[in-house]
Amino acid sequence: MDFLNQKFENGVLTLTLNRPEKRNALNTELLEELNRVLDEVTNNEEIRALVITGKGKAFCAGGDVESMISRLGKAYMTKERLEKMLHSLVIKLQNLKIPTLAKVNGSCFGAGLVLATGCDIIIASDNAKFGFVYGNIGLISEASYHLVRYMGLQRAKHLVFGREVISASEAREYGLVLQTAPLNELDALAEKIISGWVTGPRATIGLSKQLLNAAMDNHLEEQLRLESAYQGVAFTTDEHKEGVDAFLEKRSPKFP
Repeated sequence: MDFLNQKFENGVLTLTLNRPEKRNALNTELLEELNRVLDEVTNNEEIRALVITGKGKAFCAGGDVESMISRLGKAYMTKERLEKMLHSLVIKLQNLKIPTLAKVNGSCFGAGLVLATGCDIIIASDNAKFGFVYGNIGLISEASYHLVRYMGLQRAKHLVFGREVISASEAREYGLVLQTAPLNELDALAEKIISGWVTGPRATIGLSKQLLNAAMDNHLEEQLRLESAYQGVAFTTDEHKEGVDAFLEKRSPKFP
């Protein structure tokens, strides 16, 4: 069975987690497939945006607890395995030179929330739920890097300590989710957001993504130096030339 469906259309690659009977819980095979595809995306310049969503009623229920239980005592999830299988996905998503969107169609818990927060933007259906319930099985909660930055320290602690489950509207209020929509309008919302990505300057959007990610940690002078360096690169691109030509000719740019 294919645990990950792929669809490429109009410059957008959509990856759909395909274990609906398990609420798209992440097992070894699905994690390996996600890692493999993201490696391929890195070098594919035809792809201008990436979307991750889930099939059925859930985005992703988290890690496959049944698999975990069946392997207890056999070091199922060692530090090295966690870094290789799950954390590698977050790093790859952050390092992609294209924008990424998590289209959360339903429940998003644990490792599923780790995956979603690895994307640049999260949108959700009105019926979506978010939470870290690792504490229920005696584990720590992950995605701490992004949770604190999106939600603030106090709200992140509240979510984690209390094993809280929050609604899509609360997630939007807390800054975890950018926008919400009824489930039957979620695809249209995603298309509206992505339309500007796929028609924009691919190379400089990639540079801007790197720059904005770096701004989360850099001090002012370091960030300004990085801006100067990246702008120097942008000045040399065909996209900049096309943008200037379009401006002078009073037309919309057609970026390569």
